[in-house]
Amino acid sequence: METLFFYLLLLVAAAFLIFYFKDSWYSPKKVKIFKDIFEKYPYYFIPQKPVKWFDFTGLMNSFRMVSLSADILSIIDKREMQTALGKDTGRELIENNCDESEEEFWFDFIADTGDGFDATTSVFYHLTRDSYTYSFRNEFDRDVENESEIKLKRGSVLVIGGDLVYPVGSEINYRDRFKGPLRLVAPDTREFGPILIATPGNHDWYDGLSAFFRLMCQRSKISDYRTVQNRSYFAYSLRKNVHLMGIDNQLLGDIDIPQMTFFTEYVEKISKGNDVNHVILLIAEPYWYNYDIKDRHKRRQRMDSLEYIIRTMKEAVRKLEANNIKSEIIFDVVLTGDIHHYSHYKLDENVKGYDKEIKHYITSGGGGAFGHITHFLKDEIKLPILQNTTTTELKYELDGKYPSKEKSGKKTFWNLIFFIINYEFTVLLFFLSSIVACIFCYSDSLLKWLVLLLIPIVFCFIITKVTSTECSAEEQWKSKMMRIALFLLSFGIQLWVFAIFPEYDKVIFLQDSHLSFVDGLKNFFKVPAGNNYLIAQVIISALLQSILFGWYILAGYHLFKFYITEISSGKINTGNKNFLKFKITDKEIVIYVVAIRKTYQWMSLLKKKQAFHLQREMLTEDPKKFIKDNFKLDPDKNVKIIDKITIPL
Repeated sequence: METLFFYLLLLVAAAFLIFYFKDSWYSPKKVKIFKDIFEKYPYYFIPQKPVKWFDFTGLMNSFRMVSLSADILSIIDKREMQTALGKDTGRELIENNCDESEEEFWFDFIADTGDGFDATTSVFYHLTRDSYTYSFRNEFDRDVENESEIKLKRGSVLVIGGDLVYPVGSEINYRDRFKGPLRLVAPDTREFGPILIATPGNHDWYDGLSAFFRLMCQRSKISDYRTVQNRSYFAYSLRKNVHLMGIDNQLLGDIDIPQMTFFTEYVEKISKGNDVNHVILLIAEPYWYNYDIKDRHKRRQRMDSLEYIIRTMKEAVRKLEANNIKSEIIFDVVLTGDIHHYSHYKLDENVKGYDKEIKHYITSGGGGAFGHITHFLKDEIKLPILQNTTTTELKYELDGKYPSKEKSGKKTFWNLIFFIINYEFTVLLFFLSSIVACIFCYSDSLLKWLVLLLIPIVFCFIITKVTSTECSAEEQWKSKMMRIALFLLSFGIQLWVFAIFPEYDKVIFLQDSHLSFVDGLKNFFKVPAGNNYLIAQVIISALLQSILFGWYILAGYHLFKFYITEISSGKINTGNKNFLKFKITDKEIVIYVVAIRKTYQWMSLLKKKQAFHLQREMLTEDPKKFIKDNFKLDPDKNVKIIDKITIPL
């Protein structure tokens, strides 16, 4: 009966290997679509599954790109080279407005797209409809119970707030993960279509922005959208006194001198024409999440970059008073992606000087990548008045989030079975454990014991390299203690499995001799006598180490709110996507927050129908009928407006 446990171990290991190689052998098929609605120009791409961040390829990409990007930026900052490129006038959006209405200007916003085909295409599908009627119920206002319907039209501009593709910006990834899905749902109509603009995210930066420049800065056409920007940053007028600024301050969170000069010159120009200018500011990351106002001026925090940018632009406007030009610039909204959920921090309207301060900090990174949890969000954050150096604080309350804290908090406990969900990571540990077992049984030197440090060192390297963030002294100390604990526990497992475990008489049922051919292999490879448990040792070591790693991330998050991205990507959430639709008038800015509960199974649909046939259906069928017929989902329940933010001007 006891020998059944040995065969059960073999069965578990075989299952992990089968799933791993099944994925390796999977070869997605190339899809044929047409670039245009007249079906004259074919286009081929390969739909991709979501990136798996804990398999060997995902980890190696993370290590390589994080290291290379920092090195590249320290040697060559391509933002400084962009002064040689053309310079925008700032009026490209309003002069090329495909929506001829003079009363309002619409634009759409997404961020962190270009990951799995199903999620990315689901978001693109809704963004590219000419109009769509959404059901609306404010999810965050308990006093409002009624549900209404709001018809929204496609924006004249699609703004992407970084990370157009994953895991790294490249020609192939932009083709398969961005251009392909977008062209599928919105082929070129050969008409004066909407505009596409974008700021790069860290994943776009990992090749030094080369592929991003070729995609976004050549004034070409992608799908039905036209590109107009000349640089990786921009400033455009939306109305006479409302402007959109996109900052490229990725990776290190700083801003280069030519870029800062570009924005100061822009605010000087618009200040000469208006007494008051309102700005929607797009930045790289939600720096306010981890900001500690007590440490202001004591240590570098990435919020300092935002503070510097805003103070510099406000100072440029104030200096115009010397030339008898009195104007004011107000940053009403700071907008970002990078974290893959929706959150909205709002300033209390009763705060003194409310009209002059930043009123809303909004994160909307639900464009297609894996979903981040919202469980860690603070109900209230304290931020400085960014236009001066005083430590006067402003309190912002969490006014909206998606998905809910409760649901995302429960999802963190999927890490209890991390070793199963991330079977690729466990297989990697099978490989490392095999190396350890070989060296341990053959060596009689100090190396025999040093090799037991291999997996503990790999674990600490992963945690240190991938999850490194700017921390306070207290957080650094806690993080160091956590890593020491991980190292010791991992080493303890190795010591027990390879040195102590074989000494137990009661585990004789796990000996390799249960498999008759193993003894022959041992003789062939001249394995020293006494190594009777190699198979069990490799399997048990890999399983226990993988369990430990998953539980470590879970403990680090729930104890200290560390490893937010790691615990979110441990189990890929392809649902709970979101995007924003902005309506700008002379009197107000209205922001509609649209949530998609479940993504549509486009890859499964492509097995039943030809992609170019789907293009024809989408051009002629009502969107809700198309969703019902092809995905068997109720579009009114699956896609809703969950929040509406109105900002008077």
